[in-house]
Amino acid sequence: MCFRPADASAAGPSACPSCGKTIQSMGGIALKKCPFCGVEFPEAPASPKPAASASPAAPSAPKAPGAPAAPSAPKDPR
Repeated sequence: MCFRPADASAAGPSACPSCGKTIQSMGGIALKKCPFCGVEFPEAPASPKPAASASPAAPSAPKAPGAPAAPSAPKDPR
């Protein structure tokens, strides 16, 4: 089975805005400049991070039990 990043197949080949040549992304990595004419591509806007949901926090680990109490002193048998 072949692993392929999700954005690699969706993006497909694109054309350089300056020279018009087709540019293939390598390994799902977007290029920062054209390998043919050297023009720098405008940076794509970063996708907004999803807001943190108001889900409850994960429970913490249980605490260790306390140490047993020391035995009391023996009583005088008199």
